[in-house]
Amino acid sequence: MIAITLLGIMASLSISYYNTSTISKQNIKSELQSHIQIITSTILQCKELSNIMPLQDDGSKADDTLLNTMECNTTTTYKLDGQRGGFIPKPLQNFTDYKATQSEDEFYFKTTTPLNTYNDDVLVELNSTYSDNQYELSDDGTDRTMKFYLSH
Repeated sequence: MIAITLLGIMASLSISYYNTSTISKQNIKSELQSHIQIITSTILQCKELSNIMPLQDDGSKADDTLLNTMECNTTTTYKLDGQRGGFIPKPLQNFTDYKATQSEDEFYFKTTTPLNTYNDDVLVELNSTYSDNQYELSDDGTDRTMKFYLSH
């Protein structure tokens, strides 16, 4: 009788754990997708207003630059720090700060998270949500990096 009761308790705890992990991954996925949309909108709004992508403080193109330190070069220049106009959200837990890079024909932002975590699973799952031209994953054996391209 005790063994059956213990098995029942273990089964209910296993189901509860499974549901919690599934909900947690879904929350991370939803929040990350929201961040991608906010960042994309902020950058494209800047481009629409100034005809160029956000720049570094010194006027140079992004080069692995923290997005929230970049500027939109409109008539009145403003930083993408949320003080005026542009807003870049803080990264989710266990993701790195969002950084941007611009070359002649491409602009992307990126974030990194440790491999074999819920966050890593979410990045892999999102790979099927976006096109190959827009979303790219790579890893160095320790961390997985997501690059989201706004021009490519």
